[in-house]
Amino acid sequence: MLLEKYELLYKYSLISRTEVRLLYLSPAPRYEDDIFVEIIPIKDEDTDILALHLIVPDFQKGQRLYVRPNLDKALRSLRDKTNKVVLWVDAICINQADEKVEKTAQTAKMQHIYNKAENVCIWLGDGKGDSKDRSQDFYAAMKFSRTILDLEKFEDWFSRRWVIQELALAREATVHCGTECVTWRDFADAIGLFVLNFEKIRGLFGQSKDAKILRNFENFNELEPLDAKVLVDAITNTFRKNVDGTVFEPVFNLEALVSSLASFESSDPRDSIFALLNIASKSMIPASKETDIVVPPKANYERNLLEVYTDLLEWVVHSTGSLDMICRYWATPERTKPGRRKSPTPLVTLPSWIQTIQKSTWGTQEQGLNCRSNGDSLVGKAGRRRYNASHGKRPEVQFGTRRRVVRLHVNSAPAATKPPNTSPISTFFPTGDTTLPPNIIPAHRFYAKGIVIGSIKWASSPIARGVITRACFEKGGWVFDGQPKIKAPDKLWRTMVADRDADGNNTPPWYHRAALHAMALVDNNGDLPTQELRDKGDMAGWRQPQIVTEFLKRVQGVTWNRKFIEGMPDSSKADDAEPLFGVGPPETEYGDVICILFGCSVPCILRYYSAMNKEKHYKFIGEAYVYGRMDGEGISMLSAEELKRKTVNFIIV
Repeated sequence: MLLEKYELLYKYSLISRTEVRLLYLSPAPRYEDDIFVEIIPIKDEDTDILALHLIVPDFQKGQRLYVRPNLDKALRSLRDKTNKVVLWVDAICINQADEKVEKTAQTAKMQHIYNKAENVCIWLGDGKGDSKDRSQDFYAAMKFSRTILDLEKFEDWFSRRWVIQELALAREATVHCGTECVTWRDFADAIGLFVLNFEKIRGLFGQSKDAKILRNFENFNELEPLDAKVLVDAITNTFRKNVDGTVFEPVFNLEALVSSLASFESSDPRDSIFALLNIASKSMIPASKETDIVVPPKANYERNLLEVYTDLLEWVVHSTGSLDMICRYWATPERTKPGRRKSPTPLVTLPSWIQTIQKSTWGTQEQGLNCRSNGDSLVGKAGRRRYNASHGKRPEVQFGTRRRVVRLHVNSAPAATKPPNTSPISTFFPTGDTTLPPNIIPAHRFYAKGIVIGSIKWASSPIARGVITRACFEKGGWVFDGQPKIKAPDKLWRTMVADRDADGNNTPPWYHRAALHAMALVDNNGDLPTQELRDKGDMAGWRQPQIVTEFLKRVQGVTWNRKFIEGMPDSSKADDAEPLFGVGPPETEYGDVICILFGCSVPCILRYYSAMNKEKHYKFIGEAYVYGRMDGEGISMLSAEELKRKTVNFIIV
C-alpha cells in the first residue's frame, strides 16, 4: 500500500502491561468533517484523571487509521462541536495485530477499564440504513423507551402502532442510536415494562388490520429472541456490586456466561470466550505451572479457535463433572476466510462435538431471526440438570492427544497428589493405529465412554412451524378412530413436552388434561398446527383455555424443528422389546446410534463416520429425549458385569 510505503499509515508503539491507550477525539462543527484523533498511552492508575493528558496535535504530520463504517459513524456522532471527547475504544486503543502480547494483556484489563470509565456509551448504529439494517429497529426502540417510561401515558401507549424487534448489547450508562440517547437505567426499565406487558402488546398486534403490524404478530411470538432482554437480565444478575455501583464479585461461572450470551457475536470468534473471563466466577482460580493440570482458560491469542474452545470444554468438564456442554449450541462459528490485518486469526475446522450457535433456539444476530428457529435446549441452563440419563456416572473423556490429569481441588491439593479415581478426564483411552479418517486431525478427536441403547429405525420430517403430523401421533400410540378419549398415551404427551415444564420441573398435573384438549384440535389431516392455534388464542373473538395455550407453548419449545424418532432397543430381547420413542435433532437419520455418554444428563445421537484399523469414528448429531431413558433407566437395568461389557470407547470427530 502507498500509505505504508510513505509511512502515512498509523503504526502502534509498544506500551507496557501497566498502560492503556486513550483516544482523544477532536471537536468538529459538522458531522461530515474529517475525524481527527490522538492516541495517547497512560498509566492504569491515571485512567480516572483524563483531563491532565490533553495535547494539541499537529494534524499536518498525522497518519491515517482505518476503522469499520459503524465505528466511523459512532465517532462522528459522539464527538462534540467545541470540546475534546476522551474515549477508550477497543478496536483502536488495542493493537489488534499484536495477538501475542498486547491484545492478551489488554483484554485481561477490561474490567478495570470499564469500572474506571466515567460513562460507557453503547452504540447501536445510526438508524438510517437500508431495510436490512437492524439499527432502524433500535432507533424506533429508543423512541419507544422514552414513551413507555412516561407512566401517565403508559396505558395510552398500548393503542399506538410501534416497532420493536431486537435491541443490542448494553452494559451501563447511556445507549446511543443515531441522534437518540437514553440512560441505561431508562433503557432497562423500558425493556422490563415491555416484558411485563408482552402478552397484552402481542394481542393488540393480532387485532390490527394493518398488514405490516399483523406480520409482526405472526413472526414475533416469544420474548427470548430479544437480545436486549437477555442483556438486561444478565447485567441485573451477573454481578454483586458495592454501594457506589462498582463491581466486586461475579456471580456466574464461565459455562453459564458462554451459554447464555452466545448470540452476541464478536469479530474474532475467540473473544466469545476471552471477553467473559474477567466476569466469570470460577475462572479466577490461579493457573498452575504444571502443564498436565486442567486449569481455567485464559486469554491467549496465540492459540487457534479449536484450541481455545477445547480449553473451555476441558475446563467445564473438569469443574462441573458434567458433559452437558457438548449438547449446547454455544460456539461462534469458525471463519471461512483469513483474518484481516488487525486480527490475523488462523483458519481451523471445528469438529462435530463443538456445536455452533446457528442451530440454537433463536439463531444468531447475523441471521436476523425474530422468532423461534429450533427447540429449546434439553439439557437446560448451566448449573441445573433436568435429567439424569447417565445415572450419576461421571464423564470419562479425553480431548485429542491431550493426556491431562485432574486435580479437583486446584487451590489446596499438593503438587504430588495423584488424580482421584473419580476424575472426569480419563488418563488413558486404548487406541489402535493412529491413522485418521480424511480431513480429520488428532485435535478433532474426542474420546468419551458410554453405552449404546438403540438405533434409529424411523424419523419424521423436522417439525416445521410447530405442525405435528398424524404420523408422529400414531407412532406415539394415539388412535384416530373418531371416538372420544379419556386418556392420552403417556409416551406421546410426555414426549411432546419432554416430561418437564419450561423451567425444567416435573410436569404439572394439568398437562395431561391440556394434551387431551389439544388432540381434539387436530385438522382434517390429523395434524396439530400448534402455532396457528396459539395465534388464534391471542386474537379477539376466539379464546381457548389458558392451560391449552401454555401446553402448546411448551410443545413448541420441545419439538420445533426437531424430529420425532423411533428406535430399535439395543438388547438381546430387542425383537420383543417396546420400541424407543422420543425427539431428536433435525439431522437425525435412519441407522443413527442412540447412546448415553457417561456424564451427560440426556441421551445423544451419534452417526457412524468411518473405521480406520478397527477404530470406529462417529459424528455428534445432538441431544435427544427418549421416553423411559431420561432418569438412568438405561444404566440401572444393567448389572455391573453387563455395564462393563456394554461400555464403549466412542471416538467422536
